[in-house]
Amino acid sequence: MQSNPPNHLCFKILGALEAWDGDRRLNLDGPVNERVLGLLLLESGWVVPIPRLVEAVWGEDPPSTATQQIRKAVARLRHQIPSGQEIILTERHGYRLVVDDDSLDLRLFDLWTHRAQTAHAEGRLKDAVADLTAALGLWRGSILVGAGGPLIDTLRPAWEERHIAAIEHCFDLRLDLGETSELIADLRESVVAHPFRETLMRQLMLALYRAGRQAEAVEEYARIRSLLAGELGIDPSPELTELHEAILRGEAWLTAGRDQKPPVEEPSIVAAPRSIPRDLADFTGRQDELRRLTTMARPVAEQTGPRIVVIEGMGGSGKTALAMHLAHRLAGDYPDGQLYLDLRGFASAEEPLSPERGLGDLLRALGAADECVADDDDCRLTMWRMTSAKRRILLILDDAWDVAQVRPLLPTAAGSLVLITSRVRLPELEGAEELSLAVLGEEDGVELMRRLLGHDRVAAEPKATARLVSLCGGLPLALRICAARLRKRPHWSVRHLTDRLEDDTHALRELESGDRSVAGVLRTSYRVMEPAHQDAFRLLTLHPGADFDVSAAAALLGTGPDSAERILEYLLDVNLLQQFEFGRYSFHGLVHSFARSLPAPNSAEETEAVARLAAQTVTRVESACDVLLTGQVRYRPAWSIGNGSASPPHGGPDHALRWLDRERSNILAIISQARQWGLSHHAAKLSRAMALCQQAQPPSADSVSPARPGRAAKGG
Repeated sequence: MQSNPPNHLCFKILGALEAWDGDRRLNLDGPVNERVLGLLLLESGWVVPIPRLVEAVWGEDPPSTATQQIRKAVARLRHQIPSGQEIILTERHGYRLVVDDDSLDLRLFDLWTHRAQTAHAEGRLKDAVADLTAALGLWRGSILVGAGGPLIDTLRPAWEERHIAAIEHCFDLRLDLGETSELIADLRESVVAHPFRETLMRQLMLALYRAGRQAEAVEEYARIRSLLAGELGIDPSPELTELHEAILRGEAWLTAGRDQKPPVEEPSIVAAPRSIPRDLADFTGRQDELRRLTTMARPVAEQTGPRIVVIEGMGGSGKTALAMHLAHRLAGDYPDGQLYLDLRGFASAEEPLSPERGLGDLLRALGAADECVADDDDCRLTMWRMTSAKRRILLILDDAWDVAQVRPLLPTAAGSLVLITSRVRLPELEGAEELSLAVLGEEDGVELMRRLLGHDRVAAEPKATARLVSLCGGLPLALRICAARLRKRPHWSVRHLTDRLEDDTHALRELESGDRSVAGVLRTSYRVMEPAHQDAFRLLTLHPGADFDVSAAAALLGTGPDSAERILEYLLDVNLLQQFEFGRYSFHGLVHSFARSLPAPNSAEETEAVARLAAQTVTRVESACDVLLTGQVRYRPAWSIGNGSASPPHGGPDHALRWLDRERSNILAIISQARQWGLSHHAAKLSRAMALCQQAQPPSADSVSPARPGRAAKGG
C-alpha cells in the first residue's frame, strides 16, 4: 500500500489514520470525523451502533448533541470520500463501513498473516517469511495513533498483540531457516521496543549463541533477569531459564536450526472421522433459519480462512439440535471429517473445557495417538493448525463459554466450516456470522407436539395443545419435557397438563422429566452471572407488565438510565432478556417464572423497587395529563409520594396519547401491583390520573401490549 493505483480508494489505520484516492490524500476535516471513521474502519463489515461511536469520540462525557454530531460527521465523510454513500451504509441502529480487502491495510495484514500460517503449516518457510514481511511492512506505528479516543484506546492493545505475535513468528521462521548474525540487530530493536516480551528475549539469546557469541547470550540472560526482578519482581520463565542452562552446557540441539522445542510432527490421521451425534428424527420447523444458515455456511471465493457460523439463544431454545440437523445436511460437502466437541460452557456442572484440552480431543478424534499429542500448549496448537490446514472439515463447537475458548480451536483450511452454539453472543469473534435463535412459533410448536405425541392425540385436543405451546412460550426444551410427561402418563389429557401449568408458582416443577429440567437450564445461566447482575435480574422481573422501557428499568434498579441500559444490554447478551422492538424489553415467561422462584435475599429491597416503579409511573401519567388537559384546573392530593426515577417529559398531545395508548396495560398492571404491595396512595393516584386522561381519548381496542410469551394466561 505504499503506492496506490489511480482512482483506487484505500485506508490506512496501522499507524496514523490516512485515506487516499489514488495518490491524493483525503482531508478528513477534524478529530470527530477521524474518530468516527477510525472506529468504522477498525470494525469494518460490522454494524457500529451510534452509542458506540459516541463513546469512541467523547468517552463517558459526551455533549447533549453527540448523536447529531455523529450523524453530521457521517454526512461529511460521505461527501469527502469518493463513493462515500456506497461505502458507509446506514443500518437500523448505526452505520456499517464496507471496503474491499485490498482497500484497508488492516485487512491486508490479516490476509498476509493467514497466508503465512498456511505456508508454515505446509513447510514453505521462505514463503511464510515473505508473507509475514509484507504484513509487518504495513505497520507505520501504533494503530490509529493520533486519532484515538477512550474506546479506541481500549481496542488498540488487542491489535498491538497481534502485531507483536507476527513479529515473533517471523523471527522464529528466520531462525528455523538458519539466519543468525543478520537477525541480531532486528531482534535488539524489537527487544528495546518490547522489553518484557520473553519470546523476543529467547530469540535474541538463541541468535547470539548460533552466531558464535555465547558470552553475549549469557550476558543477555543476566540483563533480562535483572530487568524482570527490578521492574516486576519476578524471575525469568522456566523456558528462558532452560535455554540459559542449555547455552551454558553448549547442548547440540541449539545449533540444529531449530528453537529449543522439538520439531512438531503432524500426527497420522484416520480417514474421514465422523463424531457428530445423531440428528433428531422429530426435528421440526426452523425452515427460515436453515435457509439463512445454509447461506452463511456457503464458501466464499477468495476466502482465506474457514467459514464460522455462531448460533446463539437462550438455554433450551434448540441451538444444538439445529446445528446437528444442519451438519447432517451438509456433511457430504466435508469429505475429510465431521467433528463434534462439547465445550461445556453452561450446560454442564463441570468447568468449561479448556482450549488446551479441546485441542487434544480434536487431535485424538483425527487419529493421533496419546503419545503423539504434545504436552506443550504451543506445540499442541501448532499440531492442530498443521493437521487442519490440509483438510476440509466440518467442526461443531457446542455450548461455547466465550471467544477466548473458541479461537484456538478454529481450523485453518479455507474450505472448512465451524458451527458454534452458545447462550451468549460472540460479536468479538473475527469473521463469524451470527444467527440469534428465537423460540418456536405456535404452528411449529403444535407440529412438534404432533410428532412427539402422535397425530390422534393432538387432533383430539387442538385448543389445549395450542394453549400448551403458549404456556411453554414456544421453548423446544419445555415442549419436549411436556411431551415426555404425557407419554409417560397416557391417561392424562393435554388439558390436564395445561391446567397444572397455569399455576405460575408451580409451572417450573411441571417442566421436569428425567434428567431434563427447564429450571436447571436457566439456573446454569443464572449462576455464572456476577452478584450485581443476579440482583438486577431479580429486580427487573418485578415489573408486572408484558414489556418495559429503560426508564421503568431504571426505576426498579434505582439507577440512572445509562446504568440501567448497560444492565439490560448485558442480560440481552446472555439471552436472559428479549427485545422484540427497539427500546422495549421483556422476559420470556419461563425465565420470569424462574426469577420469581429464586429466594429474595432482601425483601425490603424488592418493596423499595416496586415503590420506585409506582412513583415513577405516577409522575409519567401525571405529566401526560398535564399535556392533554392544558388549562384545566386539576385537584391534587396534599400528600406526595415522590417521583421515583427521573423520566423524560412528554413532548406534546400526540406524543402523550401515543405513550398512554402504548403503556395502558402496563399502567393497569402497576396499579394492581401497587395495591397488592400495600401502596394504596400510589394506586389511588394512578387510577385518578388515568381516569382524567381518558377524558382526552378513550382507550383504543388495540392498546393492550402483547402478552409475555409463556404467560398469556395472566394477560401480561
